[in-house]
Amino acid sequence: MGITTSEFDHRVRTASHCAILLTLGILALLHLRAVIEPFIIAVFIFFLLAPGAHWLNGRGVPLFPAYAAVVGALAALIGGAGWWLYQDVSTFADTLPDHVEKVQDLMAQYEGREIFGITLTFVGLESAVTDVAAESLLLSIFGEVGSFLTLTFTVFVFLVFIILEAETLPKRLAAAYPAEFNTQLGEMVVDIGKGVNRYVVVKTVVSFGTASVTGLLLLITGVPGWFLWAALTFLLNYVPYIGSLFALIPPAILALLTLEPVTALILIGVLITNQQVWGQFIENKMFGASLDISPVVLLLVTAFWFWLWGIMGMVLAVPMAVIAKIVLGNIPETRPISILLSERPPAVEEE
Repeated sequence: MGITTSEFDHRVRTASHCAILLTLGILALLHLRAVIEPFIIAVFIFFLLAPGAHWLNGRGVPLFPAYAAVVGALAALIGGAGWWLYQDVSTFADTLPDHVEKVQDLMAQYEGREIFGITLTFVGLESAVTDVAAESLLLSIFGEVGSFLTLTFTVFVFLVFIILEAETLPKRLAAAYPAEFNTQLGEMVVDIGKGVNRYVVVKTVVSFGTASVTGLLLLITGVPGWFLWAALTFLLNYVPYIGSLFALIPPAILALLTLEPVTALILIGVLITNQQVWGQFIENKMFGASLDISPVVLLLVTAFWFWLWGIMGMVLAVPMAVIAKIVLGNIPETRPISILLSERPPAVEEE
């Protein structure tokens, strides 16, 4: 049975409306980043803190003092980590010229050698491997982290107001839209809350575990900047598929420069194993079912958010994709788009 003219017109209108809303949303994200970014970060921090606050509330602590306790603990943790990170970056920057000199010596040593019939040459790289270039690279890697820390005050202001609104917002939605909230709208709000909360909590636990083991291994073996690379591992572990790989590159290079070759290779192998254990085994066990989003879609979404907001955009890409998929799946007109974004087709009920 073919598609009628009215059905076709309805689909065209739906597609055009989605295109207009998508365009307006992208423009808003680009031009209102200073307001939207800290708000989104605050929302995800709220989802991270909510289980702890409700756990305290279930043991007799009033709800708002419980939120105050977990927010205070988070502020102390961020402050301590920021101070420690600053100290570690300063120490690593002092030893950076020595590492650059080792790289230059290796380039000179292997210049012109043949390996498997290929002649090695580093012509043109001399200008890139300098103290100034290395310091610029270090600053660019952690420039996004520094800019994020400058947003801390704004994020915490948003977080306070989100906490004040969170307990009453569902009741107000139910009162404003009683019929819709009791059916479709209510289910969508609950699904978004559960999906984002589950992702943020599990990903934070896995990222912290991966970063802690990485930092401990680097500290034991004496690789410089161990806390720096642990912090980078924690941050980039939120980026799907490629984040943990990029986080491994700097400490791996430093291990090859500062340790014995066999020790360095063993350390790199252990670091890779650590990432795989946390990422493939522990994370999958904690998640249970997967996010049910196509890997290709996740990579495209991550690239899109990197274009929008840099490293912080990559960190926020997956939970934003989870929210978008849930919203699209709860609207009949856009449910086909949600199905196309899924990793697996939905089960077809047998008649």
